Amino acid sequence: MIWVLAAVFTGAAIWLIFSLIPKDDTDVDALLDGDGVRLEAITEGETQKRPNVVPKPDIDEQHLTVNEYSRPGDKVDAIENIVVHYLANPGTTAQQNHDYFESLKDLKDVSMSANFVVGIDGEIIECVPPGEIAYASNSMNHLSVSIENCHLDESGRFTEETYQACVHLTAYLVEEYGLTRENIIRHYDVTGKECPLYYVEHEDKWEKFRDEVMDYIETCRKAAQK
Repeated sequence: MIWVLAAVFTGAAIWLIFSLIPKDDTDVDALLDGDGVRLEAITEGETQKRPNVVPKPDIDEQHLTVNEYSRPGDKVDAIENIVVHYLANPGTTAQQNHDYFESLKDLKDVSMSANFVVGIDGEIIECVPPGEIAYASNSMNHLSVSIENCHLDESGRFTEETYQACVHLTAYLVEEYGLTRENIIRHYDVTGKECPLYYVEHEDKWEKFRDEVMDYIETCRKAAQK
């Protein structure tokens, strides 16, 4: 008889415990009124992403049609580098280069594109969303975001407007994907191709560009702390 009573009391205790467990998130919130603190669940292997304090530049999203010649629609394996390029066709605009990339689906004679094109006046067109492969950086296509830059003459030097827009875009992407100064590279660093030409021929200017990207990120971080 005693063991029967024990079983009854044990069953009642178990029922009481389970009846107090919240059935959904609404119940949890109700239990955490006042000074309660809700803890967000983090799945195994998931990390909490630090907010991007770098302002997102003004970007004109004109995504290319998915096609095998300029936007295959495939996801990258990871984003490990931001690759800076120049277009090698002096005087052309960001829009003209975007439209050329779009035309490749019909021309079907070459594969080429970029995630972003920065124009002579500093305008930025997004051709392929970051996180998708663009045909710009050869063996680095599946691990990077590519930025093509317009320029006025054969030197390949960016205008001040192009330069500053590229600095701000690169900084935004570096912060967005948790990268470092060493992850800012040139097409030249992937293949040895002299691209972006001016910043291959003038190594000091390239290092200055990388420094200015990181300085801008630091300025944004300090401003966010005030």
